[in-house]
Amino acid sequence: MRSAIARALRGTLAAVSLLAFVGLFFALEARVTSPAVLLGLAAVGVVSLLAAAGRSGVRRLLGRADSDPGSHGETAAEDDAWLDESAGDTPWTDRTDRADAETDWWLARLEPALDDAWNRWSDAALTVGLAALGGGSLVLIATYSGGDPPLGLLLLVAFGLNGALVTLPFLFKKD
Repeated sequence: MRSAIARALRGTLAAVSLLAFVGLFFALEARVTSPAVLLGLAAVGVVSLLAAAGRSGVRRLLGRADSDPGSHGETAAEDDAWLDESAGDTPWTDRTDRADAETDWWLARLEPALDDAWNRWSDAALTVGLAALGGGSLVLIATYSGGDPPLGLLLLVAFGLNGALVTLPFLFKKD
């Protein structure tokens, strides 16, 4: 029972971390958000990442090398062992589409950092979070007192609701 609760909490925190960091990215790109909101999103993202994935997840996000001595010297053949194929037999898309923990873009390093903590609860929390983001933005547009609603709210409705619909099938997949 305790392990099921721990898995649910860890998965939910992983999704909260993802939503916080993606929100931080959009807020940084929009350049209209106050510094307090940016710091709040960063704090929520880091704290939830630390709780879900531990210090190794934060180190991966920051782009620092893993301190695990067994992780050094892995080859592409070892990386593809989970596919039950040799590296030569692995389709090129299976190898190049994977996120690289050594990338320069911090948002791309988030997937490897959250990989160990991600589970079905993460899919559920991500779906609910995206739906809440889209639905909340739709409510803000409906109650907007000005003439034309801000374009950012319209984009949040589109991204939130479409993202929730895209992630919905992951809730029903068999493990």
